[in-house]
Amino acid sequence: RRRPRPTLFPYTTLFRSEYLKPLLASDSLQRTLSRTERQQLEYARVEFREELATAAASTSLTKAVRHPWIDPWLPDTIYLNGRNLLAVESAPFRLYLDPIVKSQRLWATADSLDGEEKVFENGNGLRLWGSAGRFGYYIDVRDHQEWGSRDYPGIVNYTRERLGFVRGNAHGLDHDETTAYILYTQKYFSLCFGKDVNRWGPGSAGQLALSDHPTSYDQLKFSLGNDRIKFTSLTAVLQHYSDTFFDNGHEEKYLAAHRLEMAPWSWLNIGLHETIIYGGRKFEAAYLNPVMFYRSAEHYLGDRDNATMGLDFEWFALCKTKLYGELFIDDISTGKLNSGFYGNKFAYTVGAWHVNTLGISDLNLRAEYTRIRPHTYNHSGITGYWHYNTLLGHWSGPNSDHVLLEAAWRPTQPLSLKGSAGWRRHGANPVGSNVGGDPFVMRDPDRDPEFVSFLDGQRESTSSISLQASYEFLRDAYLQLSWRSARYEQAAAQGLATGRRNEDRKSVV
Repeated sequence: RRRPRPTLFPYTTLFRSEYLKPLLASDSLQRTLSRTERQQLEYARVEFREELATAAASTSLTKAVRHPWIDPWLPDTIYLNGRNLLAVESAPFRLYLDPIVKSQRLWATADSLDGEEKVFENGNGLRLWGSAGRFGYYIDVRDHQEWGSRDYPGIVNYTRERLGFVRGNAHGLDHDETTAYILYTQKYFSLCFGKDVNRWGPGSAGQLALSDHPTSYDQLKFSLGNDRIKFTSLTAVLQHYSDTFFDNGHEEKYLAAHRLEMAPWSWLNIGLHETIIYGGRKFEAAYLNPVMFYRSAEHYLGDRDNATMGLDFEWFALCKTKLYGELFIDDISTGKLNSGFYGNKFAYTVGAWHVNTLGISDLNLRAEYTRIRPHTYNHSGITGYWHYNTLLGHWSGPNSDHVLLEAAWRPTQPLSLKGSAGWRRHGANPVGSNVGGDPFVMRDPDRDPEFVSFLDGQRESTSSISLQASYEFLRDAYLQLSWRSARYEQAAAQGLATGRRNEDRKSVV
């Protein structure tokens, strides 16, 4: 409901209080947990105090503010619940507030730079959430300033993934982003209205259908179900970005999406989804119908829109291991499969996550591979599969594949260590031809080939190694250190010319 929780088990969903109740109620189950998992369980007990209907916990923060030298000077609402800076509870109303402060420093060297690149970023904001009976609300407001040795675009307005509106000048960037929604819940039903992101699919590096890579957007979403089956229906308003967006060229479009999740057995989760994007006309009631099959509705409305579908799964049949995958179908002609036909637009992700590797508690390994066919996500005009100038799906884009290897270890609840290696290949469009490497460039039937092979075009390759350490020295206050080394290679479409660039990055948050 508020942010990703610490993970006890190999689940990619957010923690929910229903998962905590049997653990908290069973001493025998708790004895099977590692020391770090028991610490996480106590952390989650405080985090989900309202859902679990437990009393306020005593934490290091409450002990500090209740010190005899400090307590007389502070209102009782300060860290009342051991979690939030400001906590006001007067049944049936609750209000919780935390400030957001961020400071990030990045130093980078690269073969293509004359000297060391320096980028500085400061951010501030607040997170406010609470409830009134069965109604909940959530507000996250952030404002950031970036400056440094990079070449900034001058005075201009544009957008950037996850950052919303961005204003640039010759010295740096200013960007702000707000997530805000209200939520009504019953036992098996919830209705949410506001501005938020969606993340559908089990992938870690990215999701194929709907990812949280774009900035948030206005939406109406309702869910119905329990732990075994859940149905979600979503209607959203997207911004169709163009070069004239901030100069009287503003256009809006609509996203409608359905998702059905099922757990027929305890060791298998299955998800089915479909999406439709349309615009340039009035709102269509057919796409608001929660039980309407979108492809049929599109036919009824004249085949003017952009429809996709897909499925995903999580399989827990192997000891300490989760296998998962996702298939995304943008367009497909079954009679032309394996022919290289440009209209076969689909993508897939496969992965595995293994916990407590080599008998080491809380050491988890992940391997993931994503492959996206040429022209996937590509659609003409206002029905393009993007919000502002960011794809709704996987960030890697069409005509590309990506490999992720990751090791994560949490020796204690506050400290987490992560190392990862990634490889990405991409077939970019060469000058004068479209091989399906750019989702924002439509195919010209009079010029561009009808049949293309995977990674045709100008080959680009990126490999990287990253290390990261994060320490929560106070609740929700983190010190993060990261280092990244990347290598980029670009070959001409004919394979005659090759360019290389190496870069090393170190950042402090």
